[in-house]
Amino acid sequence: MILSRLSARFFRNFSECQLGFSSGTNWILGGNGHGKTNLLEAIHVLALSRSFRTHQSSDLIQWESGQSYLGGEVRSRDSDTWLSIEQKALSRRYCVNRSRVDLLEYVGRLSAVVFSTAQVEQFKSGDASRRRLLDRGLYPLQPTHLKRVLDYGRVIRQKNSLLREGPSGYNNQSRDLLDSWNLQIAVLGARIIQSRHGYIEKIRSKLLLRNNRFTPENLTLHYVASSEVDAGASLVQIEEQLTAMLNSERESEFRARRALIGPHRDRISMDVDGRCMQRFGSAGQQRSSLIAYQLAQMEVHFDLRGEYPLFLMDDLDAELDEARIDRLLQVLGARAQLFITTNKPDFIRGRSVEFTAGRGSKVFHVESGRFAEAAAVH
Repeated sequence: MILSRLSARFFRNFSECQLGFSSGTNWILGGNGHGKTNLLEAIHVLALSRSFRTHQSSDLIQWESGQSYLGGEVRSRDSDTWLSIEQKALSRRYCVNRSRVDLLEYVGRLSAVVFSTAQVEQFKSGDASRRRLLDRGLYPLQPTHLKRVLDYGRVIRQKNSLLREGPSGYNNQSRDLLDSWNLQIAVLGARIIQSRHGYIEKIRSKLLLRNNRFTPENLTLHYVASSEVDAGASLVQIEEQLTAMLNSERESEFRARRALIGPHRDRISMDVDGRCMQRFGSAGQQRSSLIAYQLAQMEVHFDLRGEYPLFLMDDLDAELDEARIDRLLQVLGARAQLFITTNKPDFIRGRSVEFTAGRGSKVFHVESGRFAEAAAVH
């Protein structure tokens, strides 16, 4: 899977941007605040329709422009495809080969994994952030999972709105609404849990095979479904377990004034040599664990789709030491198209040729949102 061209207008600090990329490694060189990370963000949005930096989609539109445009040519095993997203403050238009499609038809045409300071912080912080990282890996493989997560989030927000009213809002009508939402939570939740469990198991098996390729520690990924539902059970059994728990915890939820049962409370963690990485891992172990997870994630993607996703790396030299960087590039150089940002020309020298595995490389200078392709780094 290759992103061969990118077009951007009024996205962040890009007024107009037209770039052609190498199928190997693409180095993005520039000072802080000039647009290096914005380019990675644009690629991530084009792939997954979501930023890895903000939940506010309006932040992506250049100030006073009113709308933004992203477009890109994707080369895959089967075909070449032009993807585009036109965004206004309150709406988005998704197109495949310039024909409008809905989000589910769009997602999965381009896949990307990103390593950045923000991802490291999310990986070592709360379960909600790790659920998002997990789900974003699943969306290109199972677009229906995205729909279920969106539908589930809407139901949970409606249920929480009712529960926040407390006992004063509890009447026959609200009881019927609660029963309806609990039914949807059980149905959607069972499918979300089953998808997450299957995906985690695939990543877990890859970690056992691949962890020594990047880190010497033994890494173990754990997934505990909400209220310790048996995630390995059949879909019908998971739904039955959720239904039983929703019924038994009805009063507890009214007292807590929030939904307590469902996959919005799933827990995901990783052990490093038997100790919880999030609690006891050093900063270096946390970074290495995230990359090991992402490499495993990419292998799962390859097994299911026959192609590797793009790998986006933001300020890699600020997050990893030289030895780990070189090891990572050796692993990735022959597999995936890479996009790497840095503000240090010395970081690129030598690496721009050494780790491309014959697939070529390009260097782009960015200044104040404007890009120029460089013949070499001096």
